[in-house]
Amino acid sequence: MKLLALEISTTSSKAQYVDTKLGESTLLVERNPSSSDVVDVCMHAIQLGRKAAQGREVDRITTAGTWHSLVVCDASNVPIQPLNDWTDVSGRIFCKGLRKDASFVEEYYRESGSMVHAMYPFFKLLKQKTDGIALTGRKISSLAGYLHYLLTGTIKETASMLSGMGLLSTSSIDFHPMAKALGCTISPICDWRDSSTLSKQGSRLLGLSEGIPVLPPLPDGALNQVGSRAEEPGIMTLSMGTSGAMRMIIPEPWFSPIHATWLYRGVDNEFLLGAATSGCSNCVDWYKEHAFNPDVTYAQIEGSLREDSATPIFLPFLVGERCPGWDDTRLASFHDVQESMTTSAFYQGVLQGVVANLYQCYEELLKSEHIPRTIKLSGGVLHSAFWKHLCCNYFCVSMHEDIQKQTSLYGALILAARSASEELPTHTFTVPNVLNPEPEMRDYYTKHYKRYRYWYEKTLIDSTQERSI
Repeated sequence: MKLLALEISTTSSKAQYVDTKLGESTLLVERNPSSSDVVDVCMHAIQLGRKAAQGREVDRITTAGTWHSLVVCDASNVPIQPLNDWTDVSGRIFCKGLRKDASFVEEYYRESGSMVHAMYPFFKLLKQKTDGIALTGRKISSLAGYLHYLLTGTIKETASMLSGMGLLSTSSIDFHPMAKALGCTISPICDWRDSSTLSKQGSRLLGLSEGIPVLPPLPDGALNQVGSRAEEPGIMTLSMGTSGAMRMIIPEPWFSPIHATWLYRGVDNEFLLGAATSGCSNCVDWYKEHAFNPDVTYAQIEGSLREDSATPIFLPFLVGERCPGWDDTRLASFHDVQESMTTSAFYQGVLQGVVANLYQCYEELLKSEHIPRTIKLSGGVLHSAFWKHLCCNYFCVSMHEDIQKQTSLYGALILAARSASEELPTHTFTVPNVLNPEPEMRDYYTKHYKRYRYWYEKTLIDSTQERSI
């Protein structure tokens, strides 16, 4: 079977062509254009797809994207606002005000599985409505949903995608009452098998024949479960890319008493319990860019690091906090700084701070009493031997390195094959490397986490206070 997958992630676009019979595969990854124009970003992904499939036949096309993107169109499906994704928290003061109403926070959390946070498309839309911007006649979709529209002429969204946008009910496959009250037109909910066909325009853009089935878009987080072969309870995925996230399938809804976790729908509408952080490799890139010369590589920096070095505490909230505190107004900061600490020590402190925030989320997930028997690690962290071992030692549990280079994209390919009642052949799999924690590091990271939690609590801003941003 000949498959083509397109994905738009936070920082890059990806395309992969796979011929399951011949065992051929072409993977292309490029950074997204700096433009926030919706069509520009989608066209970049389409161009990669055209390159990957050039001169080849394709039986199925599948599309994917990030969970929290927002595209607002007019009645003719023309985007009328710049692209919004999870990094846009410009509505944080608005959401800070909403979080003062405890009853509203609890109601929204139970209705949607999401927290009151400026990252979510629901609150971007609610702020516009509150500001007097009429949403009547506006059509709403995810970025991947709009990519699907450019290829097929039809906008479709899965329950999984809509749940991560803060629009879907936790009790049924339908929009929750607050989403319905927005007044805009939200893309119809469809099953992931409900394909459209490549239109004349899509055919011209991709250089492929009209009529090829195109699967509706699915979010990268849910696809990560599929690509990691974590489609049953007891397997947790921990993906560390631009942001960080952990997820596991659970048999029935669970809500954190302190709203520390989220509850979305997976590919087959199963419940997906998770927690995510806004600061991951974006924090690492930020510090490297500001502290080292451009010609210095990550490998050169990490070559001189020792895991038990003296490092500052870093709170990784460059774009606010997601889980567990959901404070989109929080700021990043360094603490316990010593005169002897070098730029390398600060770099290591950033790595540790990111992992500490993820471990904090992990503790909250365990309160659900769903204890993962396996943790599968994926994302850019796997490119760093130092960071992935640091992560394993910090959690003090064994972790399986994910063998797929692009896990969510691979998950999309698995589903494309399944839509034709096929499975990707088993010869594409190899035995994963297992990271095991080093017992001698436990005391070091226990003390680090205690320091992290001290500064995390110390820098909390009381809900009655206002912070200047």
